[in-house]
Amino acid sequence: MKYILLHTIGLILIVSACTTSSRFKSDVETIKKPWTNLNFNNDPNNFQFGIMSDKQGGSRPGVFEDGVKKLNMLLPEFVMCVGDLIPGYTTDTIVIKKDWNEVNGIISGLKMPFFYLPGNHDITNKTMGKEWEKLYGKRYYSFVYKNTLFITLDTNDDTDFNLTLKQTDFVLNTLKKNEGVHWTFIFMHHPIWKYNTDGRFGKIEAALKTRKYTVIAGHEHHYQHSDRNESNYYVLGTTGAGSALRGNYLGEFDHISWVTMTNNGPVIANLRLDGILSHDISNDKTDKLAKPMLDNANFNHLILCNKGENLTSGTLYLSFINPTDTDLDLNINFFHHHQLQIDKPEVSVHLAAGINQVIEVPFSAIKPINLSSVDLLSFDWEMKYNHPDYPGFAMHGRYQMTIEPGKTEFINRDINIFVGKAVIGFEHPYSALETIFKLNNSAEEKYTRPIEITGTSIISFYLKNSKDEYSSVETRKFEKSDFLLPVEVTNPQPGLNYKYYEGNWTTMPDFTKLKPETDGVANNFTVRDFALREDYWGLVFTGFIKIEEDNFYQLMIKADDVGRISIGNKTVVDENTLVKGANIGAVALKKGYHPVRIEFLEKIGNQRLRFYIKKYGSEDWLQMDASHFFHN
Repeated sequence: MKYILLHTIGLILIVSACTTSSRFKSDVETIKKPWTNLNFNNDPNNFQFGIMSDKQGGSRPGVFEDGVKKLNMLLPEFVMCVGDLIPGYTTDTIVIKKDWNEVNGIISGLKMPFFYLPGNHDITNKTMGKEWEKLYGKRYYSFVYKNTLFITLDTNDDTDFNLTLKQTDFVLNTLKKNEGVHWTFIFMHHPIWKYNTDGRFGKIEAALKTRKYTVIAGHEHHYQHSDRNESNYYVLGTTGAGSALRGNYLGEFDHISWVTMTNNGPVIANLRLDGILSHDISNDKTDKLAKPMLDNANFNHLILCNKGENLTSGTLYLSFINPTDTDLDLNINFFHHHQLQIDKPEVSVHLAAGINQVIEVPFSAIKPINLSSVDLLSFDWEMKYNHPDYPGFAMHGRYQMTIEPGKTEFINRDINIFVGKAVIGFEHPYSALETIFKLNNSAEEKYTRPIEITGTSIISFYLKNSKDEYSSVETRKFEKSDFLLPVEVTNPQPGLNYKYYEGNWTTMPDFTKLKPETDGVANNFTVRDFALREDYWGLVFTGFIKIEEDNFYQLMIKADDVGRISIGNKTVVDENTLVKGANIGAVALKKGYHPVRIEFLEKIGNQRLRFYIKKYGSEDWLQMDASHFFHN
C-alpha cells in the first residue's frame, strides 16, 4: 500500500515537473532557488472577468470611457454590467436609438465580450422595452462559462423593483437545470433583496441555499458588501453615474470590479479608476460608521436670535451624534464674516463612542442689522474616526447656513387628526434650552411634559435661552375625528370598478367631469396594464374597502406620478398629505365595508401605484391588494 501511494505521488510530481518545465525554463542550477515556488496561478479552469457599474443617473462625461480603456489594459475574458447605460425616460424612438448608438460606440471599443443587463434607465417604459428587445433579444437570460452559471435578471419586470412570476420561474428552472455547476452568479440592477418582492426573491434564495453563489447589483451609486445567507452580496458603486465621490469607506467611488474565478470561488477586487480596492472596502461595519458621519455632515443645528427685525446677538447650537463604538473627532473653522463677530471661530469636538453632544457658538452683530440682510455663515469642516481597521476614515467639506431664528420641527406626532384623545410631545436634543408652549388661546407656559388634548386644538412651541434669544414658533392644528361608519353592501365581489381616461394634465383633474375611454373590473393595481398609451392618462377605481376591526388607520400611497385615496366623503391621502417625504394620511374606521375611491394620474415616465395600511402606532405597513377591495 505504501509503495502504491509513493508511486502515485511520484507520478504526480513527475507530471507536475514536466508540465512546469514545458512552460518555465531558467539557467539557475543551484539547489537553492531565487524564487518562492513554481505554483503558477494558471489553472485552465480558472478565469477572470470585469464588471462595469452604472453609467447613467447623473452621468459624468468620460468616466465610463475611461473604464473601457482600463479594462482593455487588464484584458479580462469578458465584461458584465449591472445596467443603466443610457439616459432613458423617453418614448421618442429616435432619441432612444441615438442613446444606444452612443453607448454602444463606447462599448465596441472593448477587446472582449460585453454582457448587457437592463437598468431602470434602459427600460423606463414599454417603448424602451421594445427597443431593448430589438437590439438585444432577451431582458433576462443565463449562460454557463467554465462550469460557472451566470444568471442576469430584469428587475424592471414588475413595478417597485420586483420580478414577475414568469421571471421567477425562469430563475428557479435555470437553477434546477444547472445543479452541478461549480459556482453561480446572480446579476441584477436593483438590489431587490432590500425590497419587498412578495416572496419572489425569497424563493430564489431558498433555491440557492444548497449551492455556492454570489449576488451582484447596482442602482444605488453606493458600494456595499454584505454577508447574507453565508454568501457575498454586493451593490456596486459607479462607473460614471452621479456620485458625491466622498471616499472608499463611504462607498462612493468610480470603479470596475475585477473577479478571478478560482477552485475555491471568486476573488473580487475593486479597481478604482485611480487605484485598487479590496472587495469589502465598504461593508456592513463601515456602513454603521458612515451613517452617523453622514448625519453629522448635515450639521443639524438651531439658531436663536434676539427678538425684533434687527439682529444684535444670537447663538448657534450644533447637535452631533456618535452611536458607534469608535471615537469621532470634528474640527470646524468659521470664515471671517464682515457683519458678525464669532466668539469661537475654531471649534474642536471629540465625540467619544456612544456620546451625543451639543456645541454652542455665540455670535453678535458688529452693528444692528436687519435679519434679511445678513450674509450666509460659512465654515470648513473635517471629521474622522480613530479606528485601527479603517485608517484614514474621514470626510471634509464646506457648509453654509442662513442666520435667522431656527424653524423647528420637533413636534413628535406625525398625524394631525386623532380619535378620543391625543398626546403631543416636543422632542429635541437641546436640553439647555427652555421650551415654551401655548394651547389654543391660553397663556404661554413652560413645557415640562407631553400635552394631552381631547378636542380640536392649536398648539404652538418655541425655544429660548437664558440670554433671551428665541427660535421661531412651530404651530400645528390637531383635529379630533369621529369614526366613519360602514355601509351595507349586497353581494360584494372581489376587485374594484375602474374607468380609464386620457388627457395631458399637470395636476389631478376632476374625473367626474370627463368621459372615460374604457372601463371594467380591476383585480390588481398594475396600472400600466389598463393603459392604452405610455403617458398622459388617468384611472379611477371605485368600490368598497373591507375593514376587519374598529381602529384608527394610517394609509400611504407610493405613486408615480400622483395618487389619491378617499374613503366615504373624506380624502385620506394624496400629494398634499406629506409626512417625512411620504404621502401618508389617517382615518378612523368602524368594522365593515366603506366606500372607497382611488384616483391615479400618469404624466410621463414610470407608471406605479402602491398603497399600504397599518393601525396607528404599528411599525409594519401592509401592502393592500385586490383582496382588500370589493365591488357590487
